[in-house]
Amino acid sequence: MKKHYTSYDEVNKELEILKLEREISIRKIGQDAEEIVAFFSPAQLMKQGLTSLGSSVKNSKGIKTLILTTVFKFLFNKFLKKQNHR
Repeated sequence: MKKHYTSYDEVNKELEILKLEREISIRKIGQDAEEIVAFFSPAQLMKQGLTSLGSSVKNSKGIKTLILTTVFKFLFNKFLKKQNHR
């Protein structure tokens, strides 16, 4: 739809509005880019991976058993080595 302006003030007001809308859009794009960079940061990826692993372990008895067995073997061997050195 074509707009008809009756004065230069109306044109200038419309241009100012468009300029502000453009600036807002550019800032939103910048903010979105920052969020994307933060989302793919190594720390965030590690956090997401650990969260995913945690939920997988939580829902799987086989993985729980494997992890617990490994941890207990490690602790048991560490305890035995400590006892043998005394």
